[in-house]
Amino acid sequence: MKKRLVIYFHYDPRGQADEACRFAVRAVLGQAQAVFFVTNGRLDAESRAWAQSAGVRLLERENAGFDVGAYQAALNCLGRAALDAYDEIVLMNYTLAGPVRPLGAMFAAMDARAGLDFWGLSRHYAMRSRRFGGRRGAVPEHLQSHFIAVRRPMYDAFWQYWQAMELPQSYEGSVAGHETRFTAHFAALGFRWDSFLDGERWRGVFVNPLMACPQQLIAAEGCPFFKRRSFFTPWADELRRTDGLAARRLYDWLKAEGTYPVDALLRALLPAQPLADLARNLHWHFLLPAAGAGQALEPLTPQQLAGGAALDAQKFYFLPLPLPETQPARYYAQAAVWDAAQRQAAAALLAQQPLLGIVGPALPLYPGCVQGRLRRWRREAPAVRAAAQALGLNVPLTADAPPLPCGCAVVRGAAFPHGLPPLRTPADAWLLPLAAQQQGWGAATAEDAAQALARADLQPVLQQALSWPQAAKSCVRAAKHALLAKEDTE
Repeated sequence: MKKRLVIYFHYDPRGQADEACRFAVRAVLGQAQAVFFVTNGRLDAESRAWAQSAGVRLLERENAGFDVGAYQAALNCLGRAALDAYDEIVLMNYTLAGPVRPLGAMFAAMDARAGLDFWGLSRHYAMRSRRFGGRRGAVPEHLQSHFIAVRRPMYDAFWQYWQAMELPQSYEGSVAGHETRFTAHFAALGFRWDSFLDGERWRGVFVNPLMACPQQLIAAEGCPFFKRRSFFTPWADELRRTDGLAARRLYDWLKAEGTYPVDALLRALLPAQPLADLARNLHWHFLLPAAGAGQALEPLTPQQLAGGAALDAQKFYFLPLPLPETQPARYYAQAAVWDAAQRQAAAALLAQQPLLGIVGPALPLYPGCVQGRLRRWRREAPAVRAAAQALGLNVPLTADAPPLPCGCAVVRGAAFPHGLPPLRTPADAWLLPLAAQQQGWGAATAEDAAQALARADLQPVLQQALSWPQAAKSCVRAAKHALLAKEDTE
């Protein structure tokens, strides 16, 4: 085995080295003579104690320069001469989760490729992007910076590269100034490179296979890692490159394979990432069973909810939630509220899903309900942000509404160790999934078979409505109507 130094970059705004991070470091320690753990920020006391006991060298630094700043700082701490003690220097990023396949197999396979000067786990194919390619928009094919290994013949040029590196001021600057130019820079100097994953198999299929088909890369090519971002990538981005099932297929495969703590990873991601994106990528939407399994369920009244009810961690509860104010949207939402048998079925479903703290009826398909929910979130989001902050809920909120059941919900007491937030107004209902999210629990919706079939039939219509031409027409139409309305009032 080559003598290897791994520089492991980490960042967490809460200062936590979560279990997924520790799992990766433990595995890497088995393949390297030394691991330099560099974090942008300060670790909390428990995470710092773990790092100090794990056998890694720890550097805590200011949160500046993203991964580029971290790697540069670690190399400067080591000094050029220290690199010569190793056959290979690996730059690894915490955004990789795993390993889910034997790490030694990847290193052994790449050790056998003696003609390489540097290599990476995966590559990103060439594309056009103003965001990452600058004014010309050209992004070249390159090794992805989350895992790059450099060998002895390249050490002098590698050192000079980092000494000349300017710290980026943005994520886009980090990608454009380092990730997308690293491969081409050293290739132009005559150094030879390759990726562990097949560089030709996915050419012309996906520009970023590690995000587009992670489960297939793991199962078919022995890829030991996947991206944490697979579970919370913005939904619009996901639909531009895939069929929207990549994250769910990955999760189901990892659960069935059973050796990786994927639920621990998701519990760590939940308080730190937008709940709307997690719920969509993981498809936290279920078919309600026809009958319950006898799960005990305790109802709560609006009066109890107004006071912020304390819950027993071992129990499940039924909560009424506000309904739309206008007809016929109110009619459809009222029809979606679960009866006694459906409540029992929902409690049984919740008991079977270890990551979920809340489940409730899906929003009815009636367009007025969909439009009303969008208007409601836009109108109430500022008040929800303020209320969440007052309650100490530090979960991220975006323009997309967090999942909120329609008309009622079944919750597990364990998801609310500090009790339910007071639910006095319709806007307060948004706090319910956010409070559970803060504790590492997700929120889901469920529907019966008839509604699921109707949703499937409606999908082609929705896809047409969400297409760019249709969206453009809708914007023009909305602007025209706004101008006409303004003229009418003048």
